[in-house]
Amino acid sequence: MNGAKLALILATVFAAFPLQAQTQDSPVVERGNGYLTIEAQETSPEKGHLVQIFAPSITYSEAKISEGKGDSRLLTFTSDYILNGRTVRKFSKGLQERGINIYGAAYYGDFAWDRTVIDAAITITRPVTGVPGTIEISEGIARDPQTNLPLMPLTVSINELSIPLKEDFGKSWQRIEIIPSVEPAAPEPKTGRYPGSKVRLVRQNDGERRNVVYSVEGDLREVEAFFDEKLKETHRTVIVAGDTDSSASPAEVFGIKTSAQVIVLSGYNYKNNKLTSTEVTLRHASDPNLSPYIEIEVAEN
Repeated sequence: MNGAKLALILATVFAAFPLQAQTQDSPVVERGNGYLTIEAQETSPEKGHLVQIFAPSITYSEAKISEGKGDSRLLTFTSDYILNGRTVRKFSKGLQERGINIYGAAYYGDFAWDRTVIDAAITITRPVTGVPGTIEISEGIARDPQTNLPLMPLTVSINELSIPLKEDFGKSWQRIEIIPSVEPAAPEPKTGRYPGSKVRLVRQNDGERRNVVYSVEGDLREVEAFFDEKLKETHRTVIVAGDTDSSASPAEVFGIKTSAQVIVLSGYNYKNNKLTSTEVTLRHASDPNLSPYIEIEVAEN
C-alpha cells in the first residue's frame, strides 16, 4: 500500500507541471490565433534585414538564411502547417500590399540552386519623400552564376517556403522617374494624348509605325473612357479587351515586373485596300507605390 500511495503522489506532481518542463527546452509565444507556436530563432543582424522584409506576411516557427554562390542567399520560412497554393497566394498578396513584388510561378518540391526560369523577378518599391512622381526600387532575385538566369522565385516544400535573394536586397536602390521631368521628342498620336500625361519612352518612330509610352497620375476608368471616345471618333471599328474591374495579372509596368490590370483598346480602318490601326494599352499596377499612376502605350501605323 505504501508503494502504491507513493506512485500516485508522484504521478499527481508530474501531471501538475507539464508546461513548465516543456518551456525550459522550447520557449513558446502565443500568436493570438488560438494555438501556440515555437518562437523563431534570431538571425544575425547583417542578414536579419532579409527576414524582416518578408516576415510580416507569413506566420512561421523558424526563419533561416543559408548562403549560395557569390552574394546569393536563401531565405527559408518553416511553418507549423502545410503550405498550399491558397496560402502562397495570400503570402504574395500580403507582400505586394507592402510594395514587394514576386513575379513568376512558385515551384512545389525541394529547392535547388540550379533550378532557373526564363523570366522572374523579386522587387521592392518605395516613394521618394519630397520628389513627386518618383520612386525607388531594389531588385533582389538571385541568379545562376553560369547562365545569369533568375532562380525560381518561390519554392514550396510541405511546410517550408524558400526565396533565393541577393544579399543587398532592400539595401541597394535605384531611382525611377514615373512622371518624367524632361520628355523625349515624340509624334502626336491620332487620338491626342491624355490630358496631363507625359512621354516616358519612344519605342519606335520610323514612318511605318509609331510606338510611344506615356505616364500620368490619374484614374483608370477616366483614362479608358477618354481613349474609347477618341478611337471611336477616328476609327470605324473599336475593340476593347479587359476592363477596370478585371483581376490583376503578371505584367511589366514602367519597366517593373509586377501585377497589373491591363486594358487594350484597338481601333481599325480599312480604306483603299489599306488597313490602318491604333492600339492603346493601359496598365495599372497593384503595387501601392505604382497604383497612383497609369502607363499608356500608343502604337499606330
